[in-house]
Amino acid sequence: SRLPVSPATRSPRSSRASRAASPSSSWLTVPLRRAADAALAEIGAAPSRTDTFDFAYRCFDALFQLGVAELEYPRRELPATVRFVGPLRDAVGCVDDPALPDWWSDLDGDRAVVHVTQGTIDNVDLGRLIAPTLRALADEDVLVVACTGGRPVSEVERALGTALPANARVAEFLPYDLLLPLCSAVVTNGGFGGVQRVLAHGLPLVVAGSTEDKPEVAARVAWAGCGRDLRTGTPRPDAIRRAVHDVLTTPSYGARSRELSAAIAALPDPVDVIAAGLADAVAGRTGPSVAPAD
Repeated sequence: SRLPVSPATRSPRSSRASRAASPSSSWLTVPLRRAADAALAEIGAAPSRTDTFDFAYRCFDALFQLGVAELEYPRRELPATVRFVGPLRDAVGCVDDPALPDWWSDLDGDRAVVHVTQGTIDNVDLGRLIAPTLRALADEDVLVVACTGGRPVSEVERALGTALPANARVAEFLPYDLLLPLCSAVVTNGGFGGVQRVLAHGLPLVVAGSTEDKPEVAARVAWAGCGRDLRTGTPRPDAIRRAVHDVLTTPSYGARSRELSAAIAALPDPVDVIAAGLADAVAGRTGPSVAPAD
């Protein structure tokens, strides 16, 4: 899950406009504050008494953030109770023989593979990102693998208004532990969990999202140097084409993504860390048995 450790949708800055926006933000989030305080009252805790965007990490004894600090803006005021534990690991071996599409053997390494996805939430209209990406890369020497997140494959052709390009392969679901090692780059609308899994595999990203927390995720990807933020949820094919070419040909994107992959790999399994933290809390200890990540 995604808990905001920074409310900024672009890299941190101090400006008159950003300061002026703060009162209106507080007013808009009054219902959220009330709901949070009601939940705290149910367990006998005091009201949050802090900024709406900060209560998630200031009102609890521990916050286990499923991500790495390298993908977050530096914040000197973060308390020691916030621990970046890395993304959940790929569920390798949960399915003995995962069903793979009949075109799977096409991913044989002859051409670079670019994966495009709109995730499983903002995927009602596949014309927002999947269709324009297929158009953008139709004449490129790459294989484009699209995952609809459960939508019928026929909806991709409907969004395109024509047959699939010759270099396109589409499925409703694909096992990421098998697909991502075969990819060279990923185009995504910026779902937090999916982005974390892509970075765990050291792949550069092109992010185009405008719903939920996706603009936040896209901004962090660009800030961390591991991909491009198209700053829209409905990019034009030419913008996608340029961005994909950029992340495939500019070494720094891949290098930075691999650095984040190494940071993720160096962490223990987050499930073990969280379980140990809960065990410590139940036992009444004052601190976690697993040291916080740097």
